[in-house]
Amino acid sequence: MAYALFSPGSEVPDIPKFYGSDKLIHFGMFSGMAFLWNRVIRLQLPEESREKQKKFTNYLVLWIFIAIFTEYLQILVPGRSFDYLDIVTNILGGTIGTIIFVYMNKKSSILV
Repeated sequence: MAYALFSPGSEVPDIPKFYGSDKLIHFGMFSGMAFLWNRVIRLQLPEESREKQKKFTNYLVLWIFIAIFTEYLQILVPGRSFDYLDIVTNILGGTIGTIIFVYMNKKSSILV
């Protein structure tokens, strides 16, 4: 994901160009990362931990910071630009990935 976000614009692979295609990619990357990070956090915490909620809240704050910070860092990459809608898409992707994880966790899915 870091390679995709911080590669110079000339090295980014050609993707099908349609309105919002880059937003779809941002959404997919951040939702996938959020799902996987939630999985790691769940594996590291005891099942009945009061600290679980506190760590989860801290994680959400960290996630929002990462979504904003990665977009600001793209200003420094040649051929890349800053976009407020990318920040919104990053945060939405992370939120949806987290919601999917929580839903699957409640259903006792084998994926979580």
